[in-house]
Amino acid sequence: MPRFRQVTQIQKLMNNKKAIRNVGIIAHIDHGKTTLADTLLSGTGMLAPSMAGTARVLDYLEEEQKRKITIKTANISLLYKTLKDDNYIINLIDTPGHVDFTGKVTRALRTIDGVIVIVDAVEGIMAQTEIVTRQALKEHVHPVLFINKVDRLITELQLDAKQIQKKLSYIIDRFNDLIEVYSKPPHKTQWKISPKKGNVAFGAALHGWGFTVDIAKQKDIKIQDIITAYQQQDIKRLKTVPIHRAIFEMVINTLPNPYEAQTHRANTLQKTHANSTLENALSKCQDDNPTIMYITNVVAAPDGSCIASGRVFSGKICKGNRVYLVNASTEVEVSKVCLDMGFFQEEVSEMTAGNLGTVFLPLMVKAGETLVDLTHKEEIPPFEDIKYVSEPVMTVAIEPKNPKQLSELLEALEKMAVEDPNLQVTTHKETGEYLLSGMGELHLEIATNQLKRDFGLEVMISLPRVVYMEGITQQGVVACVKGQDNQNSYSIQVEPVQEKQGCLSEKNVTELCFDLRGNVFVNVGVAKVFSESVLKLLVSGFEYACRAGPLCGEPIRQVKVKLVDLQFNFYQVDAFEVMCGVSKAIFASVLTAKPVLFEPIYATTVLVSSEFTGECSRILTTYRGKVKNFEQNGLLTTIEGFIPVAEAFGFSKELRSATSGRAIWQLIFSHWEKLPEKLANQTIPELRKRKGLDENVPKPDKFME
Repeated sequence: MPRFRQVTQIQKLMNNKKAIRNVGIIAHIDHGKTTLADTLLSGTGMLAPSMAGTARVLDYLEEEQKRKITIKTANISLLYKTLKDDNYIINLIDTPGHVDFTGKVTRALRTIDGVIVIVDAVEGIMAQTEIVTRQALKEHVHPVLFINKVDRLITELQLDAKQIQKKLSYIIDRFNDLIEVYSKPPHKTQWKISPKKGNVAFGAALHGWGFTVDIAKQKDIKIQDIITAYQQQDIKRLKTVPIHRAIFEMVINTLPNPYEAQTHRANTLQKTHANSTLENALSKCQDDNPTIMYITNVVAAPDGSCIASGRVFSGKICKGNRVYLVNASTEVEVSKVCLDMGFFQEEVSEMTAGNLGTVFLPLMVKAGETLVDLTHKEEIPPFEDIKYVSEPVMTVAIEPKNPKQLSELLEALEKMAVEDPNLQVTTHKETGEYLLSGMGELHLEIATNQLKRDFGLEVMISLPRVVYMEGITQQGVVACVKGQDNQNSYSIQVEPVQEKQGCLSEKNVTELCFDLRGNVFVNVGVAKVFSESVLKLLVSGFEYACRAGPLCGEPIRQVKVKLVDLQFNFYQVDAFEVMCGVSKAIFASVLTAKPVLFEPIYATTVLVSSEFTGECSRILTTYRGKVKNFEQNGLLTTIEGFIPVAEAFGFSKELRSATSGRAIWQLIFSHWEKLPEKLANQTIPELRKRKGLDENVPKPDKFME
């Protein structure tokens, strides 16, 4: 018997695509995502009304309950009955708001068709709001807006009805600016929001009330009535406009069902051959088409199997089905199919097109895997690579307190990296250190806590270190490295890649390989056709060099590596020599191209009372920061600027102290920037010493000996 009585009714509705809405909740941290999720669960009978806002049902991890923040995405399928007695399935995803977990938001957006963007009525559109909204629009996910915490305008800012109206209109205009900038035609006009269109809701999720304009007219509710209710401390009178009704009706009436959404999202989701069977399957969202399922979240089960959550875009998934894993290039049998109910999974007979759910697989897969019907396994490429809005910028060295648990630690780190692609685990060969890289301090802290909680491992970690990158500022010389017998030689030249111009600007150039840091390996002078085995060795040498550059062992970025000449016996290939020859030639050319060190830069947004504006600006510039923009909005000022990640540790503490904790700020990775020469001269020897290298940067000749 299912734990939730709605499961049977939801199963019956799964085949009716018009009755399904796949929706996510996104927002800046602490703007009320999880509180709203609680009230929506309460509105469908899944949670007692008295618990809504405090239960944090979808924040079921111990770490989330303790910190009162969302760390991972959580799915739940809700059954909602309208006032006209029509039933709908609302597949709801609650997402993190903290910037360190933005990658989880990005993956969730791939599986939904609409998104509820929550904005705090006082704080307005914050930096993280803009980032996640931009990503949603790039994924062609249709947004609606919920302006939350309207009560703060009354109780804290003590605004009158006209001032409240002006503030709400300003937020709507700012949100429409985002749609104008980041969406594509025809969505620039079609998706603009307006209270008259019914795609904007107002309310206070914590107090359980909210309305759209239509509901306000039906109930004859005006802004002055809300002001009076709070002034008289009689919030119960606002229960006549429950928030769940406003949100669900807005979702049902203005957001697309899976069939409508996939019609215009098919090309965004995946690049398939025009008019192919699979392209038609993606665009039509039908149960009798080939099976296609995209996996967005994975968790390792205690028995070593995989609990994989995602969306069925075409066909259906049943227990016992054999499917093909596109990335893993293997066949597996689905051992169980379930509906997601927050922390729980309810087993169902099948999952049909347009629905979100979970499958149990016998082997571990990575987030981003694609499941496809065996009969079409040769036709489908993996879903397009997800472009994350941030990347790891901090690293800690990690080791077990008990040296005997080293193998257990490495196994645990590997599992965590599979579940969270934004965690990177590397081993530094010179020092023997095991390095864990993440999006920020909180991301790394959560990961190390997980090692103790889930794997029973006590670990020691270093202080967080900033991730640097190596680059070049000009074209290097053609560096020729000879093999051990002086018969083989590898001639390579490097030059900077201009980010906006693309990698290939020359004629008769063949691209051999590229990586995610913007490096590209091209053949410009070798006329011979490489065998597959030789090509792999050349690429391995390129990849090895790019992982740790010659300046101080940091990764290389935005460098074009040109293979100018290659002389060796193609019939007697020494794999180690080829890889070493290529990497040494790259190092030698890089060292002649005026190599520099790049540091990660945060974009920062500080929201503070106007009286603290000058002090906050001073603090920002003290920490090598730059002020980009000021915006005055009533009693509050928004300061936008940039600050190096290396300076962010002390910045937060001083900002909090100078404003008595009244400043609200956000730090989001923005770009890489050349480290000032004076600092570089200090940093490079320190990095080399820490990695067990000679403190002096080697000369190019060292690699051409």
